[in-house]
Amino acid sequence: MSQHLERLLPILSTIPGVNIPVTILQGVYIAASQKKIEQLEGALRYEVGLLNQKVMAGQLTLDREYVKSDSFTANVIQAVRAAEVAETEDKLRFIARALAGCSLSFPRPQLDKFQTMRIIESMSDRERRVFIEYFKILDPIDPYRDLIPVDSQVSIPNITRHEFIGALMGLKQLGLFTMQRVTDRDGDWFSPEVSAGKGFAWQLTGLARQVATLSRVGFEES
Repeated sequence: MSQHLERLLPILSTIPGVNIPVTILQGVYIAASQKKIEQLEGALRYEVGLLNQKVMAGQLTLDREYVKSDSFTANVIQAVRAAEVAETEDKLRFIARALAGCSLSFPRPQLDKFQTMRIIESMSDRERRVFIEYFKILDPIDPYRDLIPVDSQVSIPNITRHEFIGALMGLKQLGLFTMQRVTDRDGDWFSPEVSAGKGFAWQLTGLARQVATLSRVGFEES
């Protein structure tokens, strides 16, 4: 078994119900560097500790059947493989939070955790930053119905306008954003040109909801 995975098992085993047999992970090879695994290990220890506190306080609910399943084990392997290509420590913390989130029970619609972890692996660090910061711009009550015109001057700190648009296009390719044609019924705060239906606006998708839910973006500081 990869020693990288072996180092994470004691941390994961502090989640009630998690008992990943060593034999399941035998023969799994992970190429992540020692430094990345150490960073992931530290981030996972923090996220699991925070998760356990919130579960004990009744703020979060464990999916006790899921954490015993092979699907949860697959999430663990996915997370470590995502760490192989993570560009920054912040991305590793994002991966750790999402992996910890895989142990939780969420309300319907049913969240596809394997698919969501695959998308998280594919996100670049810049795309991750734009995704998180975008939630701070949207309506906090219902961010998934909110729209931001593509020609707006919204910006993210330390990211140029060109980089921002590039990240949004990348997130669109991952299925997290869509471009919607704007009409009058979409709101009266757009410019007259956009409200008249001559422009488009960015909107989060159902997949974006899955990623945000699993990584708890918009629920607490990331």
